[in-house]
Amino acid sequence: MKKIFWTTIFWFLIIFLFRSYMRLFNTSLGLHIGSRFGKVPQQICLTNTITTWFTEQLDNIKTQLDLINQKLQSEPSAPVELLPFETTAPTKVALYYFNQVADNKLAPEQQINIDSILPVYRIFPASKNLLVDAINELISWKLTANERLQWYMTEFPNAKFELLSSELAGDATLTLEFTDVPGFTDGWSARMLILANVIKKTALQFPGVKKVVFLPETLFQP
Repeated sequence: MKKIFWTTIFWFLIIFLFRSYMRLFNTSLGLHIGSRFGKVPQQICLTNTITTWFTEQLDNIKTQLDLINQKLQSEPSAPVELLPFETTAPTKVALYYFNQVADNKLAPEQQINIDSILPVYRIFPASKNLLVDAINELISWKLTANERLQWYMTEFPNAKFELLSSELAGDATLTLEFTDVPGFTDGWSARMLILANVIKKTALQFPGVKKVVFLPETLFQP
């Protein structure tokens, strides 16, 4: 008897759970199965209740997403930040050299003048540091034949003279560190004036550079 009792309870429990399941997802089918056991259950609109709850939750999620989207659209897009002197396309840059013809036009007492330091132009490809590339090109002295005919000149290159580092400070001061080459980076004052200023003029064309200083501090001192 106990076995029959627990078996009956078991099957009633299965039927109850199944009917509850069908009420949630298929009320008409649940009613049909329930009627076969001699009882038509009262219709309970659980399906509508659950559907309403899910609909409310989805509406809440949609509202939150709309608010986030509106906020993103109202905020300006963050610009792509480039490193100082980084370029992503070919760029025209001036390299400054001393021009003997321009200097000869000055009065003798005014000659060897920084106003005689004039630009020639080069196209540089995309670069991580265009300023460094320009300075390295400047001190390599790769003048064209036509530029030499126009009397552009300099004492560059020197195999031992190299750019070691560059740093732009917040006050727009650019510090350039070079190797110190005795007999080349010191000497006659007019010569030091020209060597220092061909580098300075080339560097000062770059946005954000207002002042150029050299390391070591004794560099280009007469």
